Amino acid sequence: MPSGRRPHILYLEDDKDVQSITTTMLEHLGCSVRGETDSFKALRTFSEEPDAFNLAILETLMPQLSGLELAARFRRIRPGFPVLFYTGRANRSWAPKIEAAGFGWVVFKPLPIDKLGVAIREALKGGAKGAARKP
Repeated sequence: MPSGRRPHILYLEDDKDVQSITTTMLEHLGCSVRGETDSFKALRTFSEEPDAFNLAILETLMPQLSGLELAARFRRIRPGFPVLFYTGRANRSWAPKIEAAGFGWVVFKPLPIDKLGVAIREALKGGAKGAARKP
């Protein structure tokens, strides 16, 4: 992770077990994490403090708002906000949709912790400019 301030991540995952495991991984990587299991609650959290977060990590397939819809709403609130899509349920056909919508970072679960760290560093560095890929 970048030296200095810990990245503060808004992490959206509707599976509580996956969220717990991934949150532990993110904290091990040196991140501060705010986890949400509900898209609308994540939107409210972000809307209330958009500058509190350095990155959002979103599952693509969610009840209510998809991760892609949520990311677009985040960008309306804070243009250029970096988003990393971390998905296990969406098939790889989502990557071109994500890239076409102007979001470049998508990785697929399961992902070893070192690869997740690389994806986070790249998304933080590149913001909206990242290429859709699996590190």
